[in-house]
Amino acid sequence: MTQEEYRDLIRSCREQIRKTKVQLELRLDTVVRDNKKCFYKYINNKKRAKENLHPLLDAGGNIAMKDKEKAEVLKVFFFSVLNSQTSYSQSTQPPELNEDQNKNPIKQEEAVNDLL
Repeated sequence: MTQEEYRDLIRSCREQIRKTKVQLELRLDTVVRDNKKCFYKYINNKKRAKENLHPLLDAGGNIAMKDKEKAEVLKVFFFSVLNSQTSYSQSTQPPELNEDQNKNPIKQEEAVNDLL
């Protein structure tokens, strides 16, 4: 099986899953008037988390197994990435934002939009 055939097979499977899901929800719509229990069962199954996050390595190379530890590892990682991308030293800040704070707020908003 070539890679293109594999991709086509994946696409057709996803398409069939979507169609089946739509049919299920349409049937559920007609049944719900008589049987509210099946509706709540369907909704509760949708709300549940299906998988846990796999163990993560922190910056020190330690494995984080507990949810709280994983959350801390992700927090540190995202903070480091966002902090390095968005932090400006005072000397590199655009002049529009260093000027007097009593300026028209619309102009300051335009300056921020230009930066974004």
